[in-house]
Amino acid sequence: MSVILENPLKCLERCTSLRSLQQVHAQTFLNGLNRDNYVAVKLITFCSKKLGERGYARMIFNSLITSANVFLWTAMITSYSNYQSEVSREAIIIYRMMHQKGSHPNHFTLSSVLRACSFMKAIQEGNQIHGHSSKLGFNSSGYVQATLVDLYTKVGRTQEALQLLGTFPECNIVSYNTVITSYIKADNMKVARDLFDEMADRDSVSWNLMISGYASHGDTPSSRELFDQMPEREISSWNALVAGYCCNGQWDEAIQLFKEMCLATVKPNHISMAILMSACGHLGALEIARQLHGFLEKSCIEMNCYVFNSLVDMYAKCGNVYEAFRVFSKIPIKDVVSYNIIILGLASHGLGEDAIKSFSEMLAAGIQPDTITLLGILSACSHAGLVEIGHKYFECISRDYAIEPTADHYACMVDLYGRAGLVEDAFDLIKRMSIKPHAGVWGALLNACRIHSNVDIGRVAAQELFRIEPVNPGNYVILSNLFARAHLWDSVAEIRRFMRGKVPKTAGCSWIEVNGQVNEFLIGDATHPHSKSIHAVLRHLSLQLVFLPPIAPITIPSLDELLWKTLLMHD
Repeated sequence: MSVILENPLKCLERCTSLRSLQQVHAQTFLNGLNRDNYVAVKLITFCSKKLGERGYARMIFNSLITSANVFLWTAMITSYSNYQSEVSREAIIIYRMMHQKGSHPNHFTLSSVLRACSFMKAIQEGNQIHGHSSKLGFNSSGYVQATLVDLYTKVGRTQEALQLLGTFPECNIVSYNTVITSYIKADNMKVARDLFDEMADRDSVSWNLMISGYASHGDTPSSRELFDQMPEREISSWNALVAGYCCNGQWDEAIQLFKEMCLATVKPNHISMAILMSACGHLGALEIARQLHGFLEKSCIEMNCYVFNSLVDMYAKCGNVYEAFRVFSKIPIKDVVSYNIIILGLASHGLGEDAIKSFSEMLAAGIQPDTITLLGILSACSHAGLVEIGHKYFECISRDYAIEPTADHYACMVDLYGRAGLVEDAFDLIKRMSIKPHAGVWGALLNACRIHSNVDIGRVAAQELFRIEPVNPGNYVILSNLFARAHLWDSVAEIRRFMRGKVPKTAGCSWIEVNGQVNEFLIGDATHPHSKSIHAVLRHLSLQLVFLPPIAPITIPSLDELLWKTLLMHD
C-alpha cells in the first residue's frame, strides 16, 4: 500500500513553533527533498523571519553548504542582516565564505550584506563589497544603490553618498530619500531641499521627510508651503505637519489643521488622534477635547491602549481629572504608561490620596512601577502635603523597586519638605544627594524659601540657579519676591536693575477657549480682532469692582468667563 505524503511546503504555512517546523523538516527527508535548495530557502526564511530561530536555520544551511546556490546563500545572509546588532556581523562572515566557495552573488545578496555593514557601520568591509558590486555590474540595481547610500550616510560620509548619487545611471527615490534624511539630521536643510528639488520623481516619503525636516528646524511656514504643493496627500503627510506644529508649540495651528483634514474628508488614524489629543492637552481646550473624544467614539479608529492613554492625558491636562479617571477605568488592559498618566494627573490636581490608591492598584495588578511612576507618587505627596508617606516612598525607591533616584525625584522631595515648611530639612537633603542637583532641585528650594521667608538659604539656592541658568528670568523674580517679603528693598531694586540690563524676559501668554475657538493673548498685545471691545469691557468691570460696597464676601465669576459672556452678549 502506497503512502501519500503531504507537500511539506504546504505544511510550512501552518507552522507556529519550532517543534512544528522540525516536523515539516522531517517530511522533506521522507519526500526526498532534503537536498533541494528551493525547499531549504523556504525553510530558512520561515525559520529566521517568522520564528526567529537563527540557530536552526543555520543548521539547515550548514547541511547543504557544499551544494548551496546563490539563493540559499542570499537567504542565510538576509536572515542575519535584518538584525540591528552584533548578530549582523555574521552576514558579512557568510558573504566571505560564499566567495571562498566560488559562488557569485546577485544584487539581492549584495544589498543584504551591505545592509549588515550599514547596521554595523563596518565601512572597510562595505568599501570592499562596493568594489565587488562595481566589478559585477550591479551598481545600477536600485536595491544596491539604496544600501550603499545608506551605508555612507550612516558612517557620516554624507558627501561621498552625495557623490555616489551622481555616478548612478538611474537614481531611485529610496537613494535620494536616504541622502536627504542624512542632510536633515546634519542640520543642512539647504542641501536637503536642493536634492528634493532635483528629484525627477517623489513619493510620499520624500514630501514627508521635508515637511518634518523643516518643522524640526522650527520652520513650519516652509513645512506648510510644501504640504500645500503636494499633488496627493496621504494621512501620513497630514500627521507629519500636525506633529510639526505640536513640536514647535503651535497647538492652535495643529487643531486648525485637524479641522481642515475633516473638511477634506481625510479619515484620521490612531496616530493623528494621539497627536491632536496632545495638542488639546497643552492648550487646555476642554471643549475641543470633548469633540475629539466624540469623533473617536463615532469613527472606526481602533481604541488601543495607546489611544486610551492619550485620552486620559488630554482630559487631565485640560483640567477635567474626573473625566480622565472615567476613561482610565474603561481601559481593558492597562500598562505602566496608563497608571503613570492617571497618577500624574491626580497628583497635579491635588488628589494625592487617590493617586496613592491608583498606585496600590497598579502593584496589585502585578505591574512594575518605573521612574515616572515614582515621580508621580512623590509629586502627589508633595501637592497633598503627605510628608511622612512621601518620605516612605522615597526611601523604598532603590530598596524595593531597584530604581536609582534621579535629580527629579530629589526635586519632588525638596518641594515636599518646602511646602510643609521644612526648608532646612530640604537643604540638608540636597547636601546629601549622591548625584549633582539640577535647576529643578534648586528651584524647588528657592520657591520654598520665598514662601517661608528664609533669606539665607534662599541666597544659596539663587546663586546655584544663576550659575546653572544665568538667563532664566523666573529665578530672579522669585529671589526678588523673597527679598520683598523680607522688606529688603535695596536688594529688590538691585535685582530689578540687573534684570533690565542682562536678563531677557519672555512675554507672558495665556489662552482662553470660547465656542471651540482658542484665543491667545500676550502682554501688551493689541492684535486680537476684538481687542478694543475686550479693553472696553475690562475698563467697565474695573469700575464696577472699585465701587462695590463693602458687604459680606460674594462669589464672583472668573474674569475670563465674565469677560467673554459680556462680549458674546454685545455680539
